Amino acid sequence: MTAPLDPELAVDAVFVLSVKTFTERIAHVRRELERFGIPFEFIFDFDAAELDDATIQKHFAAGPPMRKQMSLTLKHLQAWRLAGARGARRIMVFEDDVILHPEFRARLAGAMRAADALAPGWLIFLGGADAKVPDRFFLHPGPLVALASTTAEGYVTDLAACRRRVAWCDANKIMLPADQLITHVDRAENIAQYWPPGPLVEQGSVIGLFDSVLDATRQKHGRFYNVARHRWTKWRRRTLRRHWVRARAALRPGTRSRDPG
Repeated sequence: MTAPLDPELAVDAVFVLSVKTFTERIAHVRRELERFGIPFEFIFDFDAAELDDATIQKHFAAGPPMRKQMSLTLKHLQAWRLAGARGARRIMVFEDDVILHPEFRARLAGAMRAADALAPGWLIFLGGADAKVPDRFFLHPGPLVALASTTAEGYVTDLAACRRRVAWCDANKIMLPADQLITHVDRAENIAQYWPPGPLVEQGSVIGLFDSVLDATRQKHGRFYNVARHRWTKWRRRTLRRHWVRARAALRPGTRSRDPG
């Protein structure tokens, strides 16, 4: 087993998935993680321009996902493989446009303390600031809410989960992009997924810092439209609904969530 990067992080490795030619994103994520004093390493393997037919045929079924999505999926897979090869107890994985919450370290420390009580085979999703969540999410006492991840911009996962995902990908052809694949495989392999009560990270390509290289919907519009839509969606789905759900619950005693996590 490897030693944790530092006691507060409580993870053994931090991987950032990027592309060798993405100089702007590389510079951004260096600044972002250095700002929080987080040591990390890039995964540049499997850049889309370097994918050969043999690699694609080995891992993917015919048809979608597209080449850039294949590249990102293989980078996630490489992070899981590295965890297994090193015996890393926990790893944290970021995509290269990640933006960390100002209280990232404190919030992560709380999530990792909660993870100590989890059975082996789990993932803690760190994003989802604008994701639609069920009412029980807003009523759950925390510190972790059992819920499937929606995207893959940031997560912490343990060694058992990494090994199960690698085994699944070695035995099956991939037909989904990375975020959907993680949800699919984790469900199939009984890997529990959790969210902290509030997001720890956001995507720079969602909040307007970068143009999206994968999301076809955002590519159709300019940055101003995408930023405005994101802010409205986040406020409507999280802030407004949190107040609404909690207000209704206050009028109906006994509705507090009792889900595990």
